[in-house]
Amino acid sequence: MKEQLKQNGFVHLKNQSETQLQEILNSIGSTIMTTNIVVKTESKGLVTTDLEIDFHTDHYNAEYIVWYCHKQTNEGGDSLLLDAENLYLQLSIDEQEQLKKVELFEHKIFPDDKTSYPFVTIDDKNNRQFHCSLMDDFDKNNPAYIAFQNLVKETEPIRISLKEKDILIINNHKIFHGRTAIKGSKDRFLKRYWLSSTNIN
Repeated sequence: MKEQLKQNGFVHLKNQSETQLQEILNSIGSTIMTTNIVVKTESKGLVTTDLEIDFHTDHYNAEYIVWYCHKQTNEGGDSLLLDAENLYLQLSIDEQEQLKKVELFEHKIFPDDKTSYPFVTIDDKNNRQFHCSLMDDFDKNNPAYIAFQNLVKETEPIRISLKEKDILIINNHKIFHGRTAIKGSKDRFLKRYWLSSTNIN
């Protein structure tokens, strides 16, 4: 599992018990937030809406996101994944440099949160970390940002339909995620875990 997560940025595990889920969470890192993902009719909140959700990352402090599927709707609700690093590397060097200057707005959830975070951060070991908020951003007219968003629109995402007891894990600093509209019975129930202080080696 850890090797797949390192190489691909995500892993889909089928038919896992809640005991296995807890073992997986403990092996990845520390849980900083747990959220029930359910549908509330006509909700405007992203966590509870039944509408399609565009590609984004979750909170900057969450290095990994884990979803455990308790129940899935009988139509729609597919998870969509895109490798942000792969798209970034398709841009010109100049566009990559421009993206380092783009800052995106983020709602404050934790006490030490900043108002905005960079779209891409590169450390001294050339590890890239991406952040894509669904909120209004400060540089949405930046040509490099537009070029990146065009690549997002042109790229066929990985589509995963989670079944009961399935687990989906993504690297939140590498993989953008979205979701198709939830239709049919709409009795979908996922539990989402944000993890930090990773133990992935």
